[in-house]
Amino acid sequence: MKVYEPAARTSVATIRQYGELADRGGDPGAAAQAWTNAGFDDAMTARWLAARCFDAPAARAMADMGVAPEQAATRTRDGGGGYVDTIAYKVANGDLTARQGAARTLSSR
Repeated sequence: MKVYEPAARTSVATIRQYGELADRGGDPGAAAQAWTNAGFDDAMTARWLAARCFDAPAARAMADMGVAPEQAATRTRDGGGGYVDTIAYKVANGDLTARQGAARTLSSR
C-alpha cells in the first residue's frame, strides 16, 4: 500500500514569528511561498530561520549538501563583510557560497 504524504508547506505564521528578517521587509505570504517552493515545511523553515538563514534558496542549497540548520548556526568571521555571524546568515547574505558554508560546518575552527 502506497502512503501519500502532503507536500511540505510553510505558513505565514511561521514567517511572522521571525519578523522582518524572515520576510525581508516584504510580504510574509511571499516569503512563506518561497520557503514552500524550496520544499520546506513549517518545522524545517523555523529551524533554518533560527539559524539566521533568511533566504530559502540558500537554505535549500545547504540542505542539499547535507548541512543541518543547527550546523549552519555556527558563528564565523570567515567570508566577506568582516563581521561575525552564523554560517547560515553569511550564505543567505552572499558573503559565503553554499559550498563554502558547508565546508565550514565541517571545520573545527
